[in-house]
Amino acid sequence: MRRHFLSLAIGVAGLLAVPATSFADVIDVFPGESIQHAVNRAHRGDVIKVHDGNYRQSVAIRKNGLTLKGSGTDLENGSVLRPGHSKRCGGGQAGICIRAHKNHGNKVRTNKTVVKGFLVKGFEGIGLITEGGKHTTIAHNKFAGDGEYGTAAFSSIGTKFTHNLSNGNDEAGFYVGDSPHANAVLRHNKARGNGSFGFFLRDSAHGVAQNNTVVHNCLGIGVLNTSAPTNAKKWLIKGNQVNKNNKFCKGNPPVSGTGIGLLGARRTEVRHNRLRNNKPSKPGAPFAGGIVVISSKSFGGTDPARDTISNNSALGNRPADIRWDGSGFGNHFENNNCNLSQPSGLCS
Repeated sequence: MRRHFLSLAIGVAGLLAVPATSFADVIDVFPGESIQHAVNRAHRGDVIKVHDGNYRQSVAIRKNGLTLKGSGTDLENGSVLRPGHSKRCGGGQAGICIRAHKNHGNKVRTNKTVVKGFLVKGFEGIGLITEGGKHTTIAHNKFAGDGEYGTAAFSSIGTKFTHNLSNGNDEAGFYVGDSPHANAVLRHNKARGNGSFGFFLRDSAHGVAQNNTVVHNCLGIGVLNTSAPTNAKKWLIKGNQVNKNNKFCKGNPPVSGTGIGLLGARRTEVRHNRLRNNKPSKPGAPFAGGIVVISSKSFGGTDPARDTISNNSALGNRPADIRWDGSGFGNHFENNNCNLSQPSGLCS
């Protein structure tokens, strides 16, 4: 393992002062070496540079201000993280985990972690999870073939998911859950060919899902309110391309053919999205349709309330482009370009 030192000297011309100097380390990791060992050596502000190659291990981060930087998501020339003998994260079921740490005996959020440039593939559980994180940035990664979620944030604040691809994960590509002050941002990501959800936003409040591409999942973008203490509310779902989410996921009930689903969501805006050809591939999927606004009381949740569905283009979705079960109060449907709605009158 090799360590390089970068220094930044800050001087102000004309002032009789000694220039301030701070140091940040770049710790290089090459195939055959331990990423976790580099994390253990690192300090706030350090960059752990993981060179191209295959790494069969999992990595836990419990320090503030670290950047874990891979060389890209290409299978042959990128930084590829696969399951190995390491049991660092969930007994080795997760690839990378960012977790709360102890400070003077108190458990505190791990702050300002950056993870970028990795292909995380084939873990039994979750590719990358932040749990008890704050201001985590997950950017320019690929999560493929993981057994549960591609990448997920639980009980976290200010998580940013940008320019990631989540492909072929069993449950969901992207997940934000159990976060009453999520302030999450999901922008310019692609969720393709995952299981039940491309984007699964459950029992979390305050977030933006914008300019994402969501295709070939069972349900594209879902905001779900269950019996958990936190309501799913105050999300902005804007400018997304949500097409052909027609996979069939068995369950009770089964899911297939849903573009954007607000299931008991509250005070959520769905606007300026483009939805095309979201259709169930088998009969018996009760939530199918382009944009679906329904009660989640059957999951222990609530009726939808004060949601706004406006200025969307939804065409070729079945059984309708926009569906509302009539439950809740204060829900508005305005200026939507569509051909068929249930009930009628929701299209402009």
